[in-house]
Amino acid sequence: MGVSRHCLSAIQLKPLHPGQPPYLVAQIRVLKTWLSGCIHLVPRADLRAVHLHHDMAYTQASYGERVLGIRSEDICFSVPKIFFAYGFGNSLTFPFLVGATSVLLPGRPNPSLIFDAIENFRPTLFFGLPTLYTALAAAPDAKTRDLRSIRRSISAAETLNQEISEAWKSLTGHGPTEGLGSTELLHIYLSNSHDDQRIGAAGQAVPGYEIQLVTPDGQPIGEGEDGVMMVRGDSSAPCYWQQADKTGETMRGEWIYTGDRFIRREGYYYFQGRADDLIKVSGPWVWPLEVERCLNEHPTVLECAVLAHKLQDERVVLRAVVVLRDGNKPDETMTKILQAFVRDELMPFKAPRLVEYRDTLPKTGTGKIDRQALLKE
Repeated sequence: MGVSRHCLSAIQLKPLHPGQPPYLVAQIRVLKTWLSGCIHLVPRADLRAVHLHHDMAYTQASYGERVLGIRSEDICFSVPKIFFAYGFGNSLTFPFLVGATSVLLPGRPNPSLIFDAIENFRPTLFFGLPTLYTALAAAPDAKTRDLRSIRRSISAAETLNQEISEAWKSLTGHGPTEGLGSTELLHIYLSNSHDDQRIGAAGQAVPGYEIQLVTPDGQPIGEGEDGVMMVRGDSSAPCYWQQADKTGETMRGEWIYTGDRFIRREGYYYFQGRADDLIKVSGPWVWPLEVERCLNEHPTVLECAVLAHKLQDERVVLRAVVVLRDGNKPDETMTKILQAFVRDELMPFKAPRLVEYRDTLPKTGTGKIDRQALLKE
């Protein structure tokens, strides 16, 4: 995170909504955050979102107060680090603005270290993501660990499935509350609620944010139709640092163009994939995430990633990189079982031509599957 040394240039009081109590707004462009989320137009090391200082107060007044419900007596433990926007709010701005406490875990986390920190420091709010909850629930000693201090768990960055939610619920008494955010908005702008969690949904609009789904040519769409998500809120980054072209592609007036495709049902938004991630396989288009979700439903699969792979003759096929659950043998028989499962559940042409097996999948700093690392192999 880069922070400028400028003085305050303007301070004003601004309500989140008409009639609501005002909060302090400092109008300075000094906060730069590195991207790790869904919006990926250039390599992450080259793309940083610039934020106003008041964006931090805004995310607390919207998500922190009205969805998370953070209190001064809370102890926050975010496994994603502070140098990512998600961890920045979880560990720093939210607890700071209400006088709560944060637990910081140095180094690369693993289930044993995370469980030790929970038992030693007794956090009440726990922040992770689906791959992390999968690893924790699958840990050999998960059921013997004392997680009773956690009153609420939050998941973001990837889609949470029923199995992961139920596994975590069996350990803590509640499932993770799923949400979706981005560096461009600084934190979560879609979220389920603690008492209304719809599996597979990123959630409803967080108070203070507006959502619009549009066609490729920018026309609004209706309920149940597939469209690209645009987000508007007062924590929107005005630009990327020294990236004018990319700023123009993403910051479209007051709206942030996410590039993510969603369907809205009863006010809840369901992720359908990236607008630019469809793969043409033997003529038809295939959405890799659909195949990933299908494979993850098979009882032998712990986690997987599905990618495009170009053969020597220039044909494009699907490549699945799979981590099996303990006790399953990664051999040709297993490959045929998984391919047949996808053919039966989806369509024959959606079955991955190549299936590779790993003990683990590479992860980004936030714990998401690092698909870029797999593509480079």
